[in-house]
Amino acid sequence: MSDRKRRSARGWPGSASRAWTRAWTRPRSVALLAFVCACLTLMLSAVAVRSADAQGAASGRKSYHCPDGSQPRSAGLTRGSRFVHTIHVPRDQPTIQAAVDAAKPGDLVLVAPGVYHEAVIVCTADLTIRGEDRNTTILDGQSQLANGFTVLADNVILENMTAHHYVGNGFFWTDQTGYRGSFLTAYNNGFYGIYAFGSRLGEFDDDYASGSPDSGIYIGQCDPCQAVITHVKAEWNAIGYSGTNASGPILIENSEWAHNGAGVVPNTFDTEKKAPEHSVSIINNNVHDNGDPAAPYNRGTHAVIGAGIMVVGGDLNYVAHNRVSGSSTYGVLVLGNVSVNTWLASGNEVTHNQVSGSGIADLALGAPSGAGNCFSDNQADTTLPPLLELTHPCGSPLSLNGGGDLSVTLRPLAISFNVRGPSFSPPDYRRIAAPHAQPGMPNVNTPPEPILLDQIPTYTGAQSSAAPGGPAMLLPLGFTSYSIVQVLLSLYGNLLLFALYSAWLAVAFVELGQRTDLSASRKLGWGAVALGVPLIGPILYYLVGGSNLSGRFRLALVVGAPLFCLLATILLMVVAYYTL
Repeated sequence: MSDRKRRSARGWPGSASRAWTRAWTRPRSVALLAFVCACLTLMLSAVAVRSADAQGAASGRKSYHCPDGSQPRSAGLTRGSRFVHTIHVPRDQPTIQAAVDAAKPGDLVLVAPGVYHEAVIVCTADLTIRGEDRNTTILDGQSQLANGFTVLADNVILENMTAHHYVGNGFFWTDQTGYRGSFLTAYNNGFYGIYAFGSRLGEFDDDYASGSPDSGIYIGQCDPCQAVITHVKAEWNAIGYSGTNASGPILIENSEWAHNGAGVVPNTFDTEKKAPEHSVSIINNNVHDNGDPAAPYNRGTHAVIGAGIMVVGGDLNYVAHNRVSGSSTYGVLVLGNVSVNTWLASGNEVTHNQVSGSGIADLALGAPSGAGNCFSDNQADTTLPPLLELTHPCGSPLSLNGGGDLSVTLRPLAISFNVRGPSFSPPDYRRIAAPHAQPGMPNVNTPPEPILLDQIPTYTGAQSSAAPGGPAMLLPLGFTSYSIVQVLLSLYGNLLLFALYSAWLAVAFVELGQRTDLSASRKLGWGAVALGVPLIGPILYYLVGGSNLSGRFRLALVVGAPLFCLLATILLMVVAYYTL
């Protein structure tokens, strides 16, 4: 028997391969394949935004301990009209550390102009440490020391000085109650410029931060944080403000965020405790020219580069009355995130912002998303998905349909894959230009002032929205009624519709390729109609293009399937409205 006959008798590869080819070139099979591809894309989107890793989360947070006999916890000292004692550096004590060690609660440590190569650890509560001149009282880490200041005590105020070239952070408060950083300059530090972790009741005001490959200003792992950031400027950082699992009330107001990789990024990650992030008010900020390629970054922060204001896996945040311009990707972006858990962004309100000049879209919502994300009364030219303010208006049940645009979520995924390669070469944060002189305290002889100079908000605008919300929004994606409803809403109300449109096009093109009753020019013409006329094109082909598909199949494809998705979406929205 010849080789050809043997192969034919065995049925491989001849007959079986031809059967396989015929099966997968049938229109029904192509429709199924398109649907499967869409589902796989949805699965990929679930792991899209791993923009910060454990390295960034743990940066500069090695274990610090105060010696026995120190007084890190506040005794509830009431600040009087003057300091108990004033210790001058270097007149009374030769170093800042020596003065801090000698100080008692209620004292002022006043530091003269000069360059101090110190890494100061503060273990005494109720201190004020103040530079005589913001621009000439300088702590220089020489790219060797960990942190300029590490504050382990309650109610410690740092004022009117500069810290630069520390391998960790410029000014760092950790695990205490009561903190304030005023008129501080932090630049070219290895992780964060001005940083509060696991702390509450604090304020950053009139500060400047630049040259941080993570973020210029950071608050993390606190709920409630009870913090205010006001009248600060952050530029030339990977992120201007980052707040991992930092939950409200937090007020970020009246500040400038410019030429960073990303401007303001409240976010949720399981690398820190107290997930998810929620209830932050971002109001009346000037956020411009972010996504600057000259800003430093690291592998953990590179994925978020390009956005002006970006809510990553957060809930019930209020973004209002900001001016956002010149972002290289998105002006204001809301999307979910996967860390250990999957966190859908839910209940965020974006309203009355002026957004312009964004590289991809001024307003964007990434899919899949949770319920209650709404966009209203913004001045914006472009949105993703299109007509975002019509499909997700504030105060309307329509915002219950999570949805969003899948491309918005897939973009950070692609970036995060890219940075794992050997060609990753970010700008060197140590080479960012030093800032110009910054305005100092009007009066360095100011008597004791309270920890909080500004009122902490007792509300978040998103919580007053007409869209329902509740504890379910703050849970990770899992086998809960809220999660199931939101995933189904994203599926039926958004993703399946795009998959269905892809199936329309795929079936039409496969059938056109198989038809023998049409000339090549007519095939080309109907292909152009199907592809070039959005939505209507493939429907026209099925109705008047002489399709050989059965009438039942065409009716099910172009009428039955979208009608089923629409009815399922309406039913799920009713369920969501009455169960949230």
